[in-house]
Amino acid sequence: MPTTDPIAGKSIKPVVEDHSPTITPVFPLLLLETMRDMDRPDEFMEDEDVAISLPRRLGLSEVVSVQIRRFQNEVRLKRLQGVSQVEDLIRLVIRRPDADEIFDEAGRRVARQAWDQRSGILRGLIKLMPRPVALFAAQRAARRIFARVVGRSRFSISRWPLELHIRQSLTAQADPGGAACAFYSGVFRQVLEQYTGRRYRIQHASCETRGDEQCLWTVQIAA
Repeated sequence: MPTTDPIAGKSIKPVVEDHSPTITPVFPLLLLETMRDMDRPDEFMEDEDVAISLPRRLGLSEVVSVQIRRFQNEVRLKRLQGVSQVEDLIRLVIRRPDADEIFDEAGRRVARQAWDQRSGILRGLIKLMPRPVALFAAQRAARRIFARVVGRSRFSISRWPLELHIRQSLTAQADPGGAACAFYSGVFRQVLEQYTGRRYRIQHASCETRGDEQCLWTVQIAA
């Protein structure tokens, strides 16, 4: 029930936290597909017992296969996912020693998927743009993607210096070790490279898991 401010004499509505789904299902789908693909063996040794070795690969388990099919359907239905669902998957991946590599590649795949959805004509025009204009277009594209993958976190992308800021980061909250933040690094780097044709280094300069007030990613052009 509303309460009354004793000073202003105005009715105050209680703050209700919004738990509505906010995250594109593409995020969990590509995260699981990346883990599966990294667990696929390039070749089998002649004396390898596949029945024993394959079940040890988490990405090739039946549980992961079922989840992948489920999220493929969620993508077709364009059904947004809740933060807790994505956090559970993040906590599954961070158990692995190659977690940071999986998150980085999954982020890059999310950015590539968004790029592939742009029309061929638009992609061609972007490649003809002067680099400053292409960089501006990349920043706008990055904002669209991050709005779909940060959940209830607050984020901003500054033009100069080019930086990504996220407060109350979903990845930092789900992973105290900080490896999951590589997902956002992968997204940011891939978007910039696709739009400008240049190589970039993305440094995770500040992280909430290290006690910083926010997660911060800075950008440098790779030599």
